[in-house]
Amino acid sequence: MQAYYEIETEIPLNHQLKLQLPDSIPSGHVKIAVIYELPKVSEKKSSKLSDFLEILPDTPDDKGLSREAINDYMQQERQSWD
Repeated sequence: MQAYYEIETEIPLNHQLKLQLPDSIPSGHVKIAVIYELPKVSEKKSSKLSDFLEILPDTPDDKGLSREAINDYMQQERQSWD
């Protein structure tokens, strides 16, 4: 059987935490998880990508992939993340 204990804290500049658990938690092997919020992606970066995709040629040539091929590849990559 497993139990769950949660407490919120701030990570200081030195990135060191001192953890004091309640006496009700027995000594022994444990796992510690750090759950944090990722920074939000700026819309400016996404618009830069879409601007870049707009200037790509519509048909492939000897120099690389078409805009459609790149979009298809990116979509497949995003789907593989799930």
